[in-house]
Amino acid sequence: MPLWKTDSGADKVSIRPNTWTYVKFENERFFPLPPDQWSIMGVILRVEYPSTGCPRTLRGRFVRYPGTNQEDETGHNDVNPIAGFTRHHHWEHFILNKPGMTIGFRVWHDGTRPIVIDGRQFKTTRFVA
Repeated sequence: MPLWKTDSGADKVSIRPNTWTYVKFENERFFPLPPDQWSIMGVILRVEYPSTGCPRTLRGRFVRYPGTNQEDETGHNDVNPIAGFTRHHHWEHFILNKPGMTIGFRVWHDGTRPIVIDGRQFKTTRFVA
């Protein structure tokens, strides 16, 4: 199972309110997938929430063929932030890979101040029926 991970530390990323933003992983933004199989995609984010201006909702969604004219999204899933705390959140999705397909991940929140992502992991594994 391939694993891409960016550890906490100097590589913190600030996410502005009300803007869908691609999350980068280990200096990569999009991941190639092997063709003609089902994969389980997973993303784990460690998010620092401000004590004031905290969002009520954090949304995440996988994007197929990101940055191309074929780009489409898998729909979003919401998680509930807690003001002034740091939380780990997880998203996953089953995707039928196609030749040349890449995958990316975007986040959005409805707060009035930026949130900080200070740790993130991207995981993919082949689904065997």
